[in-house]
Amino acid sequence: MLSCRDLVIRQGGKVSWQNLTFTISAGERVGIHAPSGTGKTTLGRVLAGWQKPTAGDVLLDGSPLPLHQYCPVQLVPQHPELTFNPWRSAGDAVRDAWQPDPETMRRLHVQPEWLTRRPMQLSGGELARIAILRALDPRTRFLIADEMTAQLDPSIQKAIWGYVLEVCRSRSLGMLVISHQSALLDQVCTRHLQVE
Repeated sequence: MLSCRDLVIRQGGKVSWQNLTFTISAGERVGIHAPSGTGKTTLGRVLAGWQKPTAGDVLLDGSPLPLHQYCPVQLVPQHPELTFNPWRSAGDAVRDAWQPDPETMRRLHVQPEWLTRRPMQLSGGELARIAILRALDPRTRFLIADEMTAQLDPSIQKAIWGYVLEVCRSRSLGMLVISHQSALLDQVCTRHLQVE
């Protein structure tokens, strides 16, 4: 179970989240819909251990997230281009986590040759798919999807979400889906957190 307890996130002198408490169980897909500027992206970073909260705790099965080994909570960020080392190939970034099989790459519409290129040689949509591939390491137990497919064409979005939902069901992967698209949240989530 992934839980946050009495979470406070302050950014630039402004409190984005105050005493936020919720849990996500294995296999559960929780949607979060909030207006722009409310700190949804920052919340995703905190839940995946990329950033510390101002106060409160993020716990995985009652323990803090691991700091010096693979974190089973993975974030697919809204701007994946910022998460790749510009001097290494995209494939190096994926292989740092795991060695994906050809079928997973095919289902995510990732061309093998993309993995030989550096991030600056790839489009935003290509990097978005590679970021999803990287996050689906078999050790991942919870996925934080922050506008995960926003850079993709609608037909590709549908295919990607279809595959990710298959993975969630087969592996009991829990998800927090952050989106401004209410229709998407209605389609993919088992419940919503409504934030005013």
